[in-house]
Order: sequence, then structure tokens, then C-alpha cells
Amino acid sequence: MFFSSWTPPTPIEQQLQAATARGDWDGQIGAVAAAELFVAVARVEADGLVPPAPLAPYRDPASGKRCLPVLTRGALPLWQPDWVFQRTTLDVLALEWPHDKWHLAVNPGQPAAAVLPATPLDRAAWLEVYAETPPPAPGRLASLYTGPLHGPLAQGLACGAPLSVRDGVPWNELGTVYRDYDEDRAVLRDAWGVADPAGWWHLTERLLAGAGAGRDAEFALRAREGLAEHAGSADAPPATEEWRQAVTQVLVHRAAPEAEVRAMDAAVTRIAEAEERLRGEAVLRPGRRVASAVAHDLACAVTVARLGLAARLCGPADAERVVLSAGDAARRTYGSWPAFAAGFLLG
Repeated sequence: MFFSSWTPPTPIEQQLQAATARGDWDGQIGAVAAAELFVAVARVEADGLVPPAPLAPYRDPASGKRCLPVLTRGALPLWQPDWVFQRTTLDVLALEWPHDKWHLAVNPGQPAAAVLPATPLDRAAWLEVYAETPPPAPGRLASLYTGPLHGPLAQGLACGAPLSVRDGVPWNELGTVYRDYDEDRAVLRDAWGVADPAGWWHLTERLLAGAGAGRDAEFALRAREGLAEHAGSADAPPATEEWRQAVTQVLVHRAAPEAEVRAMDAAVTRIAEAEERLRGEAVLRPGRRVASAVAHDLACAVTVARLGLAARLCGPADAERVVLSAGDAARRTYGSWPAFAAGFLLG
């Protein structure tokens, strides 16, 4: 089969396509061992609304073999409301494989496809290769070469990149999965308290408005900006002690509880110390300061948008609206990506 103008979405598909073209079984297994693998499941089954259907192989038209299909992340189809994907790995497949005569079809019908025998000896080899394959290095930015790389949608997705690095997922993906269907729903439920579309919508609106976990830092930073403007020295921030006293006076005037006053005092100290550290790490230029910590909420909004889409709590249009809104807010608030990064770190 001839494929024209094909761009491998990730290095995994690139390695798998090259190994298949060479007839390199070891190369195929090595690529699959390093990959996240996904199995399609009807959403009603994943949600426990109907009993799971028994596994049924299909006849691969290219090889004629009876196969069970899996997909790598870059080969996942466009978002569909009624089909979801659960993540697995080669070692799990080796241990739970149901039939010695069935084959494993990876990315069937796509350029980065492979059909692998799954006899007991083959599966023993899978386990050996998987055990020798190092896990992905943490803390690295992963991209989909076929995902948005320029324009407003890419800029919005880039706001969520710090959390994508933390979670080990590509930063520029807005589609079928974040991690996998079950885990995405669990994260929304357990970490964010969201279990339905209404809760998802309310949370994204709060995050886009900057009402998330970074609100103490945001209050302190806005107070400093107001103090500098009032003094006519917008380019020269007030001293930390003057800033601290101003924040305390505002809170006392509002009859804020003592615990809130102490928390804001601690926030001022934390921000001042963090800015010194960021200057030492060249994230902030000498003499510069962070104007807003809303970047953290915007990053969370993008991540929650991606999770909500993956968990089928919203559709693509709603998720894209949140991502674009986050990008718009970031452009209005920050003059550069380093400024956004500094705001995120203070959030």
C-alpha cells in the first residue's frame, strides 16, 4: 500500500513505520514496547452500563491473520462521543493475551502498522524486550508533529504545557484521550470534584476568571501593582516591607479574619523570595517583577478542557473555546512566554 505525504505524529510511529518497512521484527517490538497502547471500547461498556462484549478478533486484510487491534497515541482517531480508549502496555498484553493463534495488529490500516505473532514464545520475548526498555524520561516536553504548532489554538494549548510536561502527555493535543478514559474521569472526579458536564463548565469558567488556587498570590500581586501606580513608579516596585504593610492595611480595612491576614503576609514573603530565585535562574530579568499569577489558573483551564473532552464531559467545540479563551487571557496579561512561565510558577 502506498502512502503519500505522511508525517509521523510522534517518534514511536516513525520508528514503527521504519522497522516495518525493513522487515525488522526486533525494531517493531522495540517501538511497541516503548509506546503507550490504546484499546477502543464502547463508552457504554466503559461506563458499566452494559456488560463487556467478548473479545473478537478481526481478519486483517493485508496479512489475512486473525488479529486484536491496538493503537499508538499518534494513531488515535478523531474524537467520537460513543467510543473511548483505555491505555495498556506490551507487558500487560503479553500476560493477558487470550489466544495463541491470534496476532497483535498495531495501528491497522495506517502507515505505521505492524502485525505481530503472539505465540507463547513471542509473548515471552515481548516481556523481555519490555523489561529492557527504559521508561520515558520525566520532565520533557512532548509534541505531536501533526498537532497545532502555530496560531491561536497552539498558543492556547501552550498555556497548558507545564502541566503536560508534569503528566507526560503531548502539549499540543486536543482530542480522544489525555491519559486514558478511565483515568481522565478519575482525575476530574478526585482532583477537581467534577463528574458531569455542568461541573466541568463551572470549573473552566472559574479558572478562566482566575479564581483558582492562585488567588492569594494574584491578590498580593495586584496590590503591588496598584501601590506602584499610586506612587507613580510603575517601573520601580515598592519595597517588600512597604508592600506587606499595604496588603495588611487593605485586609484590616475589610475586617478580614486574622488567618487571612497571616496567609496574605506569607504570600507576599513567598512571592518576593520566589522572584529573587527566578532572577537568579534567568527566568526574570534583573529589575523585573511578576505582574500576575493567573498563568497557573490558565494552565489548569487548558488541562481541564483536555480532560473534559477526553472524559466525554464536553464536545470538541466547547473544549476549543476554553483553550482559545486561555490563550487570549494570556496574551492580554503577559508580554512574553518567560513572563507567563514566571506567573505560572508563582500561582
